[in-house]
Parts: sequence; C-alpha cells; structure tokens
Amino acid sequence: MNVCSTVPFVSQQLIYLLYGERRIYQLEAKLSILTALARSAPGEVPSIRVLTDVPQAFEGWPVEVVELDAGLLDAWTGNGGYLHRRKACAIAHAAAWAQKTIFIDTDTVFLQAPQKLFQQVDGGQFLVDEIEMSWAEASGSSYYAGFTQGLARAGEAPADDLQLCNSGVLGFALENAAVAERAVQRIDAWAPYTAALHTIEQIAFSFELHGTRINQARGMISHYYAMKPFIHAILEIFFTRHGDRFDPSLLPLALQVPVQRPQPSWLDRLSAKWSLTRVPPHLRGIGRKLLYGSFIGNDEYQRACKVIWWRSAIDDMRRLGGFDWSNGWPQGLPRLRERDEQAITALARKDLEAS
Repeated sequence: MNVCSTVPFVSQQLIYLLYGERRIYQLEAKLSILTALARSAPGEVPSIRVLTDVPQAFEGWPVEVVELDAGLLDAWTGNGGYLHRRKACAIAHAAAWAQKTIFIDTDTVFLQAPQKLFQQVDGGQFLVDEIEMSWAEASGSSYYAGFTQGLARAGEAPADDLQLCNSGVLGFALENAAVAERAVQRIDAWAPYTAALHTIEQIAFSFELHGTRINQARGMISHYYAMKPFIHAILEIFFTRHGDRFDPSLLPLALQVPVQRPQPSWLDRLSAKWSLTRVPPHLRGIGRKLLYGSFIGNDEYQRACKVIWWRSAIDDMRRLGGFDWSNGWPQGLPRLRERDEQAITALARKDLEAS
C-alpha cells in the first residue's frame, strides 16, 4: 500500500471509493482488486487507486491509497445529505490524475482483463456499466414520476432517446474530465428529488453523456449489486478461509469465487414449480425461496446461501403477516425436509424475538 499525499499522473487508473467502517465493503473491494490483478497480463496492470477513510484496511495491498478525511467526505455529501453525491465528487477529484480513468463500484468483479475496458475509452467515447433504459421508458415509470413532472414544469425534459446508464462503471479520457463536475452541478440542482430517487447521481451522469458514444462494460465485468446478500455471505467465507491481507496466492483463488446467486439444478427447479401448484398463489413467491434454499447444494458457499434464501422468505412473511410459528410449520407453505423446516422455524422465531 502506498498512501498518496501527492498523486502522480499516470496513463491509466482504476478508481475505487469506499468509506465507513463496514468490513464487508472492504472485502468487496479486495475481491474486485484481486480479479483485476488476476486477469491482467504482466506489465498491463493499471494504477489501482483506492479513495478511502480507512487506509489501514489496505495495508500490504498493491494499490495506491488516497486518504479521505471526515471534512472532505462531509463536503462531498453537500447540503442535501445525498450520499451518492460523494461518488460524483470522487470521480471529479480523481479525474486529473490520469489520461484515462475508470471508476468502478466495489461490488464488481472482472471477467476479462482491465485493459479491455480501457480500450473502450478515448476522447470520443465513454464507458458505463450498462445502458438500462431510454428516457421514453423511464418517463412512463411511476418510480420517476415526480422527477419527470418536475423537469417538464421547468422546461428541462430531455429527448426520449436519452439513455439512462448504470454508473457502476464509468470510464472517460482526460479531455472529458469535466463531465464529473457538471454531474455534481446537476445533482445539486436536483436536490429536491434525491429523497425519492437514490439514482439521481446515475441520472446526472446519463444527462451529461447524452449525444456521446457510450460503450458498455457488461460481459467484461460482473456487477452483483442485485445479489449482494448472497455474495456477501460468500465473501465472508472466502476471506475467513484465506485471510484478507494481500498474498499473490489469492489471485487464482479469487477467480474461483462464485459471484452469482446459487440456484437449484433445473430438475430441482422443475420440482419446485410442481410443488408450488399446491400452494396458495399469494404464497408462491415465499414458497419458491424456501424450496430453492432447501434444494441448493451443500458446499460451504451454498450452505451460507441457503440461509439467505430462507431469510428473504421470512422477510416476505413478516411483511405479509399472519404466520404462526408457535405450533410448528405454518399452514399453506410447501413442506420441506424435516431438518430444513426446523432450521427455518428457528430462524423465524429468532427474528420475531429480535423484532
């Protein structure tokens, strides 16, 4: 680890931002860094820079740490208290440090060499995680209703072909570095909407990229934000087993870490589908999660993910209400193996006591 007071200019930099004491986000970043290193050919590793207020977490890692203090993080949050503004500010802060910059969220792993991503970036093209939808699609969604109405009243509604992008990856060349500063300005202008729209930061970058050539990183990376509980359980096992201090021996091992939500075999999924025909329709989503947790395999990673499937089902039950765990297995749920029913019942009762 090299803690930077003055950050040297480089041709290519891979940027991470993380703050706070939650260890799981440090583990996310470490797995991502390991996969970036493992996928890189000798001599083609970009400068990896971690902007963080916990520099000690990366002691011994082959990265440059840019230490952030509480005052700077507060300034990056802004007056509106929108935490994701920090991401846009971090990108703007780092933009002058390299000819090509790729910011990447910590919950991302590399499926191909980072060089493949940098090849998608130059003065005439940007890189994003993925294009999610057009403005025409978004403006018809209830999720965006207040925002779209506000823009229309202000006469600022964009063209229907504007592309809304996921900014889990954002790559640009030095000559386009001002895009991040302009995104921060948009976030501040849209402060009234940040309470309802946690994606304002992504929308701001999407507006700034409108009319440019946009490449997508999907296929070269895997961004597992929708599967975090499962991957977090897997990360805890991996780093408990191997330790979270850097060692070159971790590189090939990191490529073996599953970063998809484990599911049963197709035959077990078919069995689950058949079992759910006898379950009341309003309970089938819950029943599917219970069955999937019961059916998936028994290696260490999958055992941890069984509990995630089951906890998700229990959360759904809590929201739905009306389940009685005092007399055994609740009526209407699909029957499982006795040991699984006992394990789920214990989890449910424990959660009830805690709440």
